[in-house]
Amino acid sequence: MLRLRPLLPAALWLSASFCVAPMASAADGGAVCAQPDYSVGQRTTSDNLGLDQKITVEADSVNMTRGGISQLLGGVTLRQGDKEFSADSLDFEDAEQRVTVNTDSVFSNPQLIIHSERATFSLVDNSGEFSGTDYVLPTRSARGTSDRIQVSEDGHAALFGTAYTTCAPDSNAWYIEASKISLDREEGLGTARNARLRFGGVPILYVPWMQFPIDDRRRSGLLVPMAGESSNTGFDFRWPVYLNLGPNYDATVTPRYMSRRGLQMGVAGRYLLHGGEGAVSYDYLNDDQAYRDANGDSGHDRSLLRFDHLGLLSDRMGLEVTFAEASDPRYFEDLGGSFASSSTVYLERSARLTYQAPGSYRIQALVQNFQTIDNGLVAVDDPYKRLPQVKFDSLSRNSFLDTRAGLNAEYVSFQRERSIEGQRFDFQPFLRFLHDENAWYVTSQADWHYTSYMLTGTETGAPDQPTRSLPVVSAESGLRFERITGKGAIQTLEPRVFALYVPYENQDDIPIFDTGEPDFDFTQLFARNRFYGEDRIADASNVAGALTTRLIDPETGEARWTASFGQLYRIDSPRVEIPGIEAPERGATDFIGEVSYSLMQRWSAVLTSQWSPEESELERTNLALRYRDPEHGKRLDLAYRDRRGLLEQTDAIVTWPVSSNWRVAGRMRYSLRDNKTLEHFAGLTYETCCWAISGAYRRYIVNTDGDLDSGIYFQLELKGLTRIGTGFNALLPRDDGDDDFGGGGAVIGNRLDSGGRLNGSSSGGP
Repeated sequence: MLRLRPLLPAALWLSASFCVAPMASAADGGAVCAQPDYSVGQRTTSDNLGLDQKITVEADSVNMTRGGISQLLGGVTLRQGDKEFSADSLDFEDAEQRVTVNTDSVFSNPQLIIHSERATFSLVDNSGEFSGTDYVLPTRSARGTSDRIQVSEDGHAALFGTAYTTCAPDSNAWYIEASKISLDREEGLGTARNARLRFGGVPILYVPWMQFPIDDRRRSGLLVPMAGESSNTGFDFRWPVYLNLGPNYDATVTPRYMSRRGLQMGVAGRYLLHGGEGAVSYDYLNDDQAYRDANGDSGHDRSLLRFDHLGLLSDRMGLEVTFAEASDPRYFEDLGGSFASSSTVYLERSARLTYQAPGSYRIQALVQNFQTIDNGLVAVDDPYKRLPQVKFDSLSRNSFLDTRAGLNAEYVSFQRERSIEGQRFDFQPFLRFLHDENAWYVTSQADWHYTSYMLTGTETGAPDQPTRSLPVVSAESGLRFERITGKGAIQTLEPRVFALYVPYENQDDIPIFDTGEPDFDFTQLFARNRFYGEDRIADASNVAGALTTRLIDPETGEARWTASFGQLYRIDSPRVEIPGIEAPERGATDFIGEVSYSLMQRWSAVLTSQWSPEESELERTNLALRYRDPEHGKRLDLAYRDRRGLLEQTDAIVTWPVSSNWRVAGRMRYSLRDNKTLEHFAGLTYETCCWAISGAYRRYIVNTDGDLDSGIYFQLELKGLTRIGTGFNALLPRDDGDDDFGGGGAVIGNRLDSGGRLNGSSSGGP
């Protein structure tokens, strides 16, 4: 049976409840806590865990009476299966198989350890009663005290006049007092009645009834509440409710109160099928108060719908569906709450069907549309709809004289109001040659690229069925040298050369549907077309050369450092252009360099640069330095980004423990070109073995005009019970290493200038 992974280790009910948080560990950068000794009185082995029901006894002296009561004295240990009693003395009634202890004793099984002043226990039905107890739940790292504990034969336990905490034995920073707590091992639940939550000895919450988990099963309940304050939303509070609807689907309902805007309701669901998985969410805000005050009307309802599905219809056919819709262009600016969401330009709606014949061919069918979000864009800047797009790619399975044949073909219908619309058919047969030896390789490819259009809405006199037909020929060769360094590492030297020829054909009568010119980087040295998309095939007489060297660790096979350096030389000046973008001149391009270096186990650096020999200046520089020490919760990111005449930015992110209890975090994104802060953040956490409190202040760009918003965030964590508020970990970018500037989101069509404002996109769409 398929089961969803839990959103969190578990959820609690109160009449309103909490989410359980894991205990801190060194890996989390938290305080390392002494844990209760779960082995006290427990010497069970795999040979007697519930399998051997024989009773074994160890004692200094025994007074035994057959059929009566036997007295065991001095260092007594009684075992049966996975149960064990330890005491200075105990009485054992042979006929009833009953144990009676009137002195301090320890009872243990895999789920419960009880230290009591008095105890009676039946070895027949595993039921008993303990008085004056201290107890430990080993599976939950929890402990407490209780006036009386009753254990029933079905594995349930009832604790009367009890206290419960997950703090270490030397701390009672927080605990729950209750008149009764029932532990249900089969359901994995604890139920408390007349419960008071105390922090620092002060009662901070009372509930007549609450439930909490004693294992890691998913179950319905309240998750982590989040609270904050910002000038855009006012006081912002969310408390998600998790609904465990089934083993393979669930949902989360999130009420969100914003003092400036009102009450928003959000619903998010997930499902997992044998052939796919997906998620859907819907957020709705009725009558936005801030919008009404700003516009002087009756208000405005705000909503956001998202749906994503990824699955298989058969062994070879897959389906991918994405749909998103916002009620208005300013939704993310007002309600998104982050730099990435406020810079969203388009929301995608698409369905893609893929059929894959392994090692032979692939067919893709796509329908795609976008909702324009940025209200600074005019209608002509909207991307074209693809209704539909069908692509066919094939490559022969076997080669003849190291040559394989292939075909790439595409049909797509582009639609957009008040614009040129049309259908495009692209047909590209090719031959590919590849001969690869260990020390060298040679590869080449020859294409015939034929494209035809059927257009509507063209200007008077412009052709409505233009065509284009031209060859594309490329060749590449490289060498691989290796040497063993003095320290036994392997260093490679890999020169390569690439040649491309494409004849010129005038394409001015072809519209721009989905074509643009990417940034010039290392991969563009070996690209077979200067443009992306099929509306322009750049003429080319190019030769490119590059040199790569790597230092490889012989034990792990990992590259300790890699450096690449290359340049492209255009024999003739390209003549094919995109409107508004000039074609480059003939001659040598800028040099492109990339260096990645693992300085040590925890340090790494990445540098990419573009150097102009003509101007003797760096045109573009990206530098990132990273430090990671997850064992102690240390993270450092330093980044610098420069594009001459356009932007110059720095970004610094740090999370660092300054003592065993204190940890700091911060971030600063700054535009050197504009002397303007794009985002800054500061956070501080005080953490002990069983609780933590953190506060943070954040100021960030909130809309396309570059306006800043600010927020204050607090979080109280009672480890093993709940977190209340928003901690600074949720405000920092993900530590995935994909972005030199610490994230920012993969948002369709983002274009930011040096001041953090959005520029309008070019007319080809994203």
